[in-house]
Parts: sequence; structure tokens; C-alpha cells
Amino acid sequence: MRVPHVSSAPLLLPSFRKSLSFFLLAGFTAFSTLLAAPAAHADSVTLKNGDHLTGSVTQVADKKLTIHTDWGGDVVIAVDQINDVKMEKPVVLTLESKNGNKVESRKVEITAVERAGDAFTVTTPTGTETVPTAGITSVRTPAAQKAYEDSLHPGWGHNWTATANVSFALARGNSDTTTFGAGMNVVRPTPHDKTSLYFAEIYTHDGILDSTTANNITAGARYDHNLSPKAFIFTTGDFTTNALQELDLRAVAGGGFGWHVIARPVSQFDILGGVVWTHETYSAIPPLIDPPDGSPAITNSFVALDFGEQYTRKFGASSAFTEQAYFFPNLLDTGEYRATFNSGISTKIKSFLSWQTTISDVYVTDPPPSTKKNDFILTTGLGFTFTRK
Repeated sequence: MRVPHVSSAPLLLPSFRKSLSFFLLAGFTAFSTLLAAPAAHADSVTLKNGDHLTGSVTQVADKKLTIHTDWGGDVVIAVDQINDVKMEKPVVLTLESKNGNKVESRKVEITAVERAGDAFTVTTPTGTETVPTAGITSVRTPAAQKAYEDSLHPGWGHNWTATANVSFALARGNSDTTTFGAGMNVVRPTPHDKTSLYFAEIYTHDGILDSTTANNITAGARYDHNLSPKAFIFTTGDFTTNALQELDLRAVAGGGFGWHVIARPVSQFDILGGVVWTHETYSAIPPLIDPPDGSPAITNSFVALDFGEQYTRKFGASSAFTEQAYFFPNLLDTGEYRATFNSGISTKIKSFLSWQTTISDVYVTDPPPSTKKNDFILTTGLGFTFTRK
């Protein structure tokens, strides 16, 4: 007897339809909730014209507010165009006020800012406070505020920037010359002081003539400490050797006062003056012909004035120009003096790589007989930058 076939599909269909309806309903509900819900942890800024932005407020500086948005990255808005600001998480507001000639500052945590005429009302954990527009100098996240305060008083091992360059040339065959050059500048600037170190060397030897045509080393250090936004004091030490001038060592130490004539992010110009002590020793020069044309060993020690200027200028984000000039008149012999000039330009190729060109010129009025008064050095080549935050 044949048993009729009965399909199981009708028996499963109601259960399948019920499950499918449940998942569709759950998915639609979740999607609708995501669309309706506001962005989590979003700060909001409302402008005077009614425009509304949401994102993360990162800072207020130079009378401008920066808010980071998902759709446009960082958006910068003038503070005088803002009607109110609301923050999901507290930020640190720095308020400045004048007490006589002294500027005092204090920090408060805020979660909202609302315009009130020509001032703003800020919401703090303890209530509200009205502050003038000019008093809102900076707003930072707690992490950014801590990093800023740490930068004001960095440890001695932090905030260093070093630039170095090395060059080497070798010729053999019909020629037999070797040239080596190296230089380094190390700077540690802080809001209160500045430490600078430098080193430079050039050496050239001709193997055929068996003579050295250049052998010069200079090194030094300088420390500046700000007395005010304009005035500063400095101390300096410099050391030089020059084999072709028979200079075994010139040591210079001193200090004085300086003035920041221009102090802008893209350009700085300082003038300075002080007193230095100079001690230099020259080797004896043996006579080459008869009668003798050599000279005995010379040792000089004297006090000199120190007049100088230095200028720095940035060109865009990749190039910088520096220039320094100093004049040292001998107080014991007013007819004698020494003058130095240094200049350089650096163009960044990569974050750590740059092309550097430097010029150095040193002039002395009383070198040993048969030696020249002026030494001029031009170097150019690749430089490397190292930073220790």
C-alpha cells in the first residue's frame, strides 16, 4: 500500500516567520535608536547666527576656539562669534586678571559657557561665574593642561633639540686630499631660559704636498635667563683652535645683559652687551729664511667688551634663517679687537633630515706674524635633527 508523502515545510513555516519577524523588529529598533540618539560624549557650540556644531572642544587660545568634528576635522572659531558652549566632560579654563602691574591667573574647571552681554557666564562644579571676554585666555582638556604646565618647568633632560651635519671628501690618484667637516648645535628653550651648545670642525690635508690646509675647531656654550618678557641676562663660554694661525687655544668667558627687541613665533631679534675675559696662546713659528721671519710663542690675557646681536627668521614650515654678529674691543689696548659673524639657513626635507648651509667668519687684529687676520668658512650639506621632548 502506498503511503502519501506529506511535506514538512508547512509545519516549519509559522515558526520561521515568527523568528524572522522578531529579528527584523529588533534590528529596526536598534537602528532607529542609533539614529535618534545624540552622539556620545559630544561637546556642542552654538554661534551668534544660530549655527550649531558638535564634536570635541580641544582648546581656546589667542581668542579662538578649536573644536574637533568627525566631518571636518579641527574647526577654529573666533570667541566673539560664539553664543554658548556645552561640554560633556569638564575642561580647564585659565582666567587672567591684573593686580597693579602684576598679571595673576587662576584655573577653574567648567562644563558650559554662555554669552551674557559683553561677558560670559561659565558653569563650574560649585555654580556659575561671570567673566569678561578678555579674561578667557585659554581652555584646555585636563591632559593638555598638565602637558602645558609640565612644559613650563621641564626636567633638565627634556626639551632638547640637536642638529648635526657631517661631510667627508676623499681624492686619490693625481690628487691626494682628505677633507672632513662636522658641526652640531644643541638648544634647550623654555619659557624662562635658554641653553645653547655648539661645535664645529673642518680639516683638510694634501697628501702630495704633505701639508694641512685647514684645521679649525670651535666649541662653546651659552645660557640665557629671562628677567622679564623683554630683558634677560646671559653667560657664555667659547673655545677655538686654529692650527694654520698657530692658535693653540683661545678661551673666552663672560656675561652680560640682553634685550628681546622682537619676540614673535616666526622671528626673534636680540641685542646684548657685556664683558668677557679672553686668554689665548699661540705657538712659536720657526724661521724659514735668514734673517729669521718666525715669531716666539705668544700668550695674551685681557678683558674685552662684548657687543652683539642675533636674528632668527622662519620661512613657512620648512625653512629657517639664523644670523649672529659679535664685536669684542680690547679694554687694555683699544686699537685691538676681535669680530665674529655666523649665519646659516636650513631647509627641512624630512622630519629628521634637512639641507644646511652655514657661513662663519672670524677676524682678529693682532695674529702672529706671517698669519692672516681673517678666517672664512662655508659649509653645505645634509643635516640631521634629534629631539628629546
